Amino acid sequence: MEYTEILSAIERIEKSNAEQAKYARRQYRMSQVTAFASLVMLSAVVYTIAMLIPKINVTYQNIELVMENLRVITSDLAEMDLSQTIEGIEKLNAIDIDSLNSAIKNLSDTVEPFANLFNRSR
Repeated sequence: MEYTEILSAIERIEKSNAEQAKYARRQYRMSQVTAFASLVMLSAVVYTIAMLIPKINVTYQNIELVMENLRVITSDLAEMDLSQTIEGIEKLNAIDIDSLNSAIKNLSDTVEPFANLFNRSR
């Protein structure tokens, strides 16, 4: 009886070892899949960073240019003579647009016959 018990124990051990080997192969395969997926993700991240860095640099340079332009504009505004600007705006507002339009129309009516005359002579 001892011999059959030993054989039975050996068979159970062999069966257990076979199952462990099967699970070890699965675990190895899953670690390969995980490593491949990690490499793909790392490649995607590196590619994205490589594409974004030049765009970020250009954006930063544009922001610096805009800030410099703002500095120039604000200094120009600070140096500007506001009273002269207001006087200029008042002079523009004082222009009678209707009479200016009327004068332009009268000039056009006067010049048009001469233009037609010279165009026919060609």
